[in-house]
Amino acid sequence: MNEEYQNEDFQHGFRSGAEDTDKETYEGFLDSQVNYAYFQERIADKKQEVLEINEQVASVTEDKKELFAELQEHTAQANLLQGKKGHVAKERQVVDGRLEIVETKKAAHKTPYALLAGILYLLAGIAFVAGDLIISHEIVAYALNIRNNVEAWLFAVGLASLSILLKPAYERLVEQPYLNDYNEKTKRIYGYFQTFLVTFAVGTMIVLGWFRYEAYKTDKLKDGINKQVQALQLESQPIDPTQPVDNQALILKMDEKLQAFDNLNMALVNSTWALLSFVLSGVLFAVAGAICLGIAFPILHTFWYRWLQASPAIKRLENQQNKLNKNEAEIEAELIKARKQQAVAQNALELLPDLAEFKSRISELRTAIDDLLNKSRKYDIDRRIYTYSDGYDMGKTSRQGMTDEEFEAYRQSQLRTIKEAKDDAPNHSPKVYRQNELRPHQAIRKAITDGFREN
Repeated sequence: MNEEYQNEDFQHGFRSGAEDTDKETYEGFLDSQVNYAYFQERIADKKQEVLEINEQVASVTEDKKELFAELQEHTAQANLLQGKKGHVAKERQVVDGRLEIVETKKAAHKTPYALLAGILYLLAGIAFVAGDLIISHEIVAYALNIRNNVEAWLFAVGLASLSILLKPAYERLVEQPYLNDYNEKTKRIYGYFQTFLVTFAVGTMIVLGWFRYEAYKTDKLKDGINKQVQALQLESQPIDPTQPVDNQALILKMDEKLQAFDNLNMALVNSTWALLSFVLSGVLFAVAGAICLGIAFPILHTFWYRWLQASPAIKRLENQQNKLNKNEAEIEAELIKARKQQAVAQNALELLPDLAEFKSRISELRTAIDDLLNKSRKYDIDRRIYTYSDGYDMGKTSRQGMTDEEFEAYRQSQLRTIKEAKDDAPNHSPKVYRQNELRPHQAIRKAITDGFREN
């Protein structure tokens, strides 16, 4: 292309020299033409860059929309999982609190006694209550002269239930303070009570032992009297039935023996030891039953609560705890995944070019294009002026060498050309002089030749 321009420039310079026109006009044209072409190329480059940036802006905008939608989706998922995690955490806190309460209660329900001791105390308490029930029944049936068996047993059960009435008093006044609030005072009270109980029990046992001895002695005496009575009965039967026997003396002796037998019974019944035995055993059975039941029930209740209430509850709460922990772990894994995707989308969104930079670049390019257009306009005006001056010089030189007929023919030809151009394109702007167009004097000669051919 440069060689082509150089050849045209050479040809134009040769013609200008041959026609003796001013060379500075064409030189100015060349300078303006080159600068104009340069600025047009720069303007085209800038416009192309603007188009490319606009395409990038559209692409980045679309990518931002997609990434923002993806980010919002992952954010919503993360928020949802965070809410689920918080809900599960609250449920687990509730379960943990219940578990702690149950474990605390289980730890508080303790006893220094073994389960076997509790069972033995329970059996002993039942035995004491049963013994007291029998004694109470005897009192009701005989001492109070209640002959109705049902009424007698009901009254006896009521009296035997005094052991259960005494049980709370023993627990609250002696047993529980000693176990749960151990101090010098409770220790002293417990010691006094145990000393009294041992003394009372030993005294009762002594009285019962003495009464048993009296009963044993009376029983032996009664056996001796029975044997004597049996011997007198044998004497009352004669060996020889034909001989009469004096039964009057035997009968008197037998009456004496029976009277002695009754005296022994009355002496045993009216014995002070019998009275003490009856009273002290009833009191001892009631107190002992209350104490045994007071010891047995807390032991059994402790093991009942620990084994049949606390342990199943702890197991159930631990299962709920494990289930919630597993749930929380699954939600945590999903939450980590959602947050990871959220971070990836956020990072991708941040890595996208800033639209403000694109807008700033477009603004710079438009400013540069405006500047180039202003400079291009100046050089466009200059090249057109130089083109006009060059044509003017050529036309002036050509006119000097033309006759009036040749000039008139050329003028008519130019008028037809202008008219045709107006008809073909009314709004078409005037043609700009180009290097490959015919020179003015060549156009004149061609117009004259064409006019001669038409004639």
